[in-house]
Amino acid sequence: MTNEEELQSNETEPKFDLLWLASCAAITAAATFLRFFMLGLKPFHHDEGVNSFFLTNLFRDGVYRYDPANYHGPTLYYITLAFTKVFGLETIPVRASVAIFGVLIVVLAFFLRSYIGKIGALSAAVFLTLSPGMVFISRYFIHEIFFVFLSLAVVLSVVLFIEKRKAGVFAIAWMVLLLFVCFLPSALSLASSLGGTSTTAVWAFRVAFFIVEAVLVYFVIRMIRDWNNGRPVYLLLASASVALMFATKETGFITIGTMMIACVCVWIWRGLIENEAVQRNKLTIIAAVHAVLGAAALVYYQSLIEGMKWLFDNFLGEFKIPEPFAFYTIILLGFTTLLTWAVFLYYYKQENTTELAEPANLTWHDFRSGIGTGNDLLLTTAAVATIFIYLSVLFFSSFFTYAEGVGKAFEAYMVWTRTGTKDHTQNGILGYVKWGLKVEAPLLFLSTLGSLIALVKAKHRFAMFAAFWAFGLFAAYTIIPYKTPWLALSFYLPMCIIAGYGVNELLTAKTAALKAVGAVSLVLGSTVLAYQTYDLNFVRYDDEEMGYVYAHTKRPLLDMVAKIEYYAEKSGKGNGASVEIVSPDYWPLTWYLNEYKKAVFHGNLTDVNASEMIVAKKNDQDVDVLKRYSAHYKFVDVYPLRPGVDLTLLVRKDLADKDAKDLYKLLEYESPR
Repeated sequence: MTNEEELQSNETEPKFDLLWLASCAAITAAATFLRFFMLGLKPFHHDEGVNSFFLTNLFRDGVYRYDPANYHGPTLYYITLAFTKVFGLETIPVRASVAIFGVLIVVLAFFLRSYIGKIGALSAAVFLTLSPGMVFISRYFIHEIFFVFLSLAVVLSVVLFIEKRKAGVFAIAWMVLLLFVCFLPSALSLASSLGGTSTTAVWAFRVAFFIVEAVLVYFVIRMIRDWNNGRPVYLLLASASVALMFATKETGFITIGTMMIACVCVWIWRGLIENEAVQRNKLTIIAAVHAVLGAAALVYYQSLIEGMKWLFDNFLGEFKIPEPFAFYTIILLGFTTLLTWAVFLYYYKQENTTELAEPANLTWHDFRSGIGTGNDLLLTTAAVATIFIYLSVLFFSSFFTYAEGVGKAFEAYMVWTRTGTKDHTQNGILGYVKWGLKVEAPLLFLSTLGSLIALVKAKHRFAMFAAFWAFGLFAAYTIIPYKTPWLALSFYLPMCIIAGYGVNELLTAKTAALKAVGAVSLVLGSTVLAYQTYDLNFVRYDDEEMGYVYAHTKRPLLDMVAKIEYYAEKSGKGNGASVEIVSPDYWPLTWYLNEYKKAVFHGNLTDVNASEMIVAKKNDQDVDVLKRYSAHYKFVDVYPLRPGVDLTLLVRKDLADKDAKDLYKLLEYESPR
């Protein structure tokens, strides 16, 4: 390493800071608690039930075959497989495999310290920790959180590569894990084949292969660390993260495409801002923009009034659960955000300074020069391409056991194109705005404020990139007819980052007024997020009014599962009891009954008279249930599955308790709501 490189390395490495480390530890602890506490509280969602069906087959039979028509990519199942092999095929380990990446998203935000400031990184981490949606979906066995983690990993890896950062402990650890993922499963499968029926031989081969692979990984990592001080590790990690994004969800092309467009937008914006005429007349231009917005507000005055009425009705309406604290705090935060922007503009001319200095020029030139020329260029390009292709093939081929999966990876985009214009379109173009105002209003307000500060100052490329990334994705998903709440996490991630940047610029300003409004905004925003996170995740986790609760399973379903377990034990057969599921709607019961060897999911009425229990659909099947089963079964109770769907539990007469009812009572029974 040259003296210049040593000096640069020392400057970019932050000195030991006890307060910083303590703050990071406290925020990480809070994020961990919110994501892991009572992880089995809410029942599995329909989608979790389907995902768990694929996982169960992989766990028990070692078989998973990617099908683009059946949900998303294969990464989720293989990650969760590792957790279930260690901790068991249970609800907590399954959801923990997702929750851990929810925590890691928060941890990655700390590494943005050099680009959005110390206060900015901590604030962004706080927003990510407290975001109701980030917490809610982190406690869900679906693909979204790992996908969001990867999108931040891509950005951070590229930034650190441009910065000429030497490979750190976390980067090396992530690279080691990837190398083991790439080769160890195949080696273990080979060991099983070579060992045959001898358990001793199988384990001997496994240990031998593990040792050999560990040695190879050690030398590969050592070689990479010696290559340009380990800097290429970050580019390799970026390539791996992109490959895993595409192997997780088809929407990877939207996120990566938006990031690329955001880079171009930063270049264009800086070119405009640096123009002499713009510099001379910047305040005039800002005033003109505000005048146009004011005129638009007057033109659409009635729509704004209707919007405020909608907001009021959603928090304090006659048929809603009243939330006065959330409503009035959000309104106060909205006015505070407007006041903060006004104060920022008032002091802008006399204080257009910042304490934040990016450690590197985040430009195409610096990125391209980092790749090198000649042999370095060839080697880097080959390594990046190899990792991307290998990981993609590895997962889509189910670790080289299903070659057709690679071709089907391309079919996924045709499927997504069809479903993206037909399914989940009922929420309209303002779906994300409405969901956001209901449960993520502080992020919408503060990310808008942070974006405006970043674009007006135009001093920090990363902040401007985050602004275009956030609102570019927001615009893309708003335009696309297909809308589900969890997709919003892709743009709430950069919104948290740019909101943190805005707080940093306010709290590090020299003017007391800016510090004051910045502090008030941070406190109000965090308070609302904390309250709504608690309310959504631990109180109203199956309330359809809460945005992220999207066709979610109702909590009484767990009561039905407990009743099935009760009668199974009463029968003396335990999980050998027969349960006939004749309802066409039954997900996620497949998960809760996966230990019952004689649980049969018919999906339609069938003639049975000896099975211990039957699960039917209330209302739609009542008459036929009465005709077919009244001679041998009694009615236990009705249990809500999800909005508009209720299930009826029947038990054989010789097992029924005294309070069980005759089946004709079904016709008199009103479904619970």
